[in-house]
Parts: sequence; C-alpha cells; structure tokens
Amino acid sequence: MWIVDGEKYALVGLGVAFEGAPPPVHIAPNLWVLTETTLDVPSVWREWLGSIRAGQVADSNLFLVSKLASETPEVLDVENRLLQERVKHFYTGLLLSAMFSPSHSPMILTGARRDGTTDVRQHTELEQPAPQIIRPYPQLTADNIVMAAQIGQKINSMRPEAASYRLWRFIRTLGVYIEARTTSDPLDRIHQYCRCIEGLIMPSIGKTRQQFKSRTELFIGPTHHRLMGALYDIRSAVEHLHEDRYLEPFERDVRLDLAKKEAIVEHIARTALAQISARDTLWQHFGNTAALREFWALSPDERRQIWGAPIDPMASLKGFDPSTLSDEMLGAPSATDE
Repeated sequence: MWIVDGEKYALVGLGVAFEGAPPPVHIAPNLWVLTETTLDVPSVWREWLGSIRAGQVADSNLFLVSKLASETPEVLDVENRLLQERVKHFYTGLLLSAMFSPSHSPMILTGARRDGTTDVRQHTELEQPAPQIIRPYPQLTADNIVMAAQIGQKINSMRPEAASYRLWRFIRTLGVYIEARTTSDPLDRIHQYCRCIEGLIMPSIGKTRQQFKSRTELFIGPTHHRLMGALYDIRSAVEHLHEDRYLEPFERDVRLDLAKKEAIVEHIARTALAQISARDTLWQHFGNTAALREFWALSPDERRQIWGAPIDPMASLKGFDPSTLSDEMLGAPSATDE
C-alpha cells in the first residue's frame, strides 16, 4: 500500500521503458517512486477522468509521488498545491536527467485516502515530450530517477529566490527547455535548445554568433567552434524562416546531420541546465542578467573554477547507428505526397 488513510498525495504518471534495477521507493525526503505498482482506477475515477485518461493512468508504469499526513484529507487546499509543485519539480528533474518520450501525455493527479478509498480531486495533463529522431524511446535507469529527485528538490528550493526575481532569467531559460522538449518539429527544437544556451551565455548584441562559439567552451571545451557555428546557423535559419535551406530538396545526408545536431545541442542545453539546477552555488551566477554580466566578465580560469569540467557533446551520439533510420523517419516525402 503506497498510501494510508489520512494522507494526501500528488503524483505524475508516466508510461516509459526501463533498463536495469528499479530505483528505491523512498527516493528523497517527501518524494517516492513507484515502478512495480499498477494504480487501480475505480469506476468513479473512470467516470470523472474519462475513459482515455483513466486508461493512461492504468497503463502507467512509473509514478513520481509526494504525500503528507493531513488533518483535512477531504479538502482540496494549499497542501495539495504544495504536493503538486513537488512532483512537478520532480518531473522537471527527470526531463533534465535523461532523454525520454513517454507513451502518453504525463498527468498530475492529486487527492487523498480516507475510509479505505483513494480519491482524485484534481488532474492536470502535461504536454507530452516529443521523441528524438536518433533515439525515439530510450530507456530510463535508476540513476536517472535518483538524479531527477535530487534536481527536483533543488528546483523546489528555488521558490524564495524566484519570488525575489534573483533567478528570473534562469527560470525563464529552464521554461524554454521544457517547452522545447514537447515541440514536434526537429528544427524548431534545435532553435529552442540554442535559445537555452543563449540564455546562459548572454551574448552581446552584434557578437551573438561569435560568443555562441567562444563562451560555450565553458560547457563543452575549446575544440567545437565549428560545430557551434553550424548550430547557430540553423538557429538563425529557423528564426528567419529559411528552413528550406536544410529541407528542400530532401537529402538524406543533410537530414541525418540535422538529427545528429539536434541530439548534440539538446545534450549541451540539458546538461548545463541540470548542473546549474543541482548546484545552488551556481544560481548566483546564472540567475539574472546582472549576475550573468558579472560572470562572463571574469577570466576564463575563474569561470572554469566556478563551473567545473566540460562535457563531451559527442557523447549524445554514442552507439548511434545511422542505418537504423529510414528516409521516411528522416522526413522524406512519401509517394502520395509527391
């Protein structure tokens, strides 16, 4: 029994693929994970949620849960809102810890258990993360979920700082990333992931492309200027409605290169955002415009000491086999479209 009488709860239900052993059930203070539990959907739930949503809950195999003992389990109130915030931040942590695309739209449910019955008082459907071209449905691991809980707790603790606007730019950038994960068009995703990086490097007017290459040395090292210049060119083409430069006519090598670049830029944006989220010592440097201006005015050695070691952006392509992608998967028009 994952909940007892007198407790309120909120949870995010997901249908995902797993690899390896499951994570611990009580994964962090106030956070639990259910992976081997089928959440029963009583008839009253089905009627209220609708058969499709109820079916999605029943088909979920990962539940991110927060709960607390309540003196008023029959009332939907600030306690439920607190629990919903916790699990939503837990879910954001999962987005930052791994690439995945669930089988249906994630859903937040909140309610309570009393007199032996678990009820649902409110539900919110979240936008479904879109599958990435090169690995549409990668498996989650226990380490991904443990990391998600840690990041989720840190994001939850940002609330006082966020209320004072000291973290407004970072939170805005994080929001761009979350929205990008749900965007169906790969070129639009590249555009938005590049915007996330720009949100962290705050390039000077007239020097955006140059600093998109130079300042990202902090995140990925000094040997990828050509890659970052090519990514910025794609971002600019999308911004100015010149996608045809990459899409017309269909060329497999060009589309395959776009698919790889999407995976690379997503990996850079996600790992940078995850590192900042997880380390409150970085919040003061990436939280707002003034802080960023001061940070990028430091010497490269000072910035490196604050940030830490760079990542390998090409790790996002490890094990990728281009032969697994057909022309149709890369967006080639079908015979009926021509």
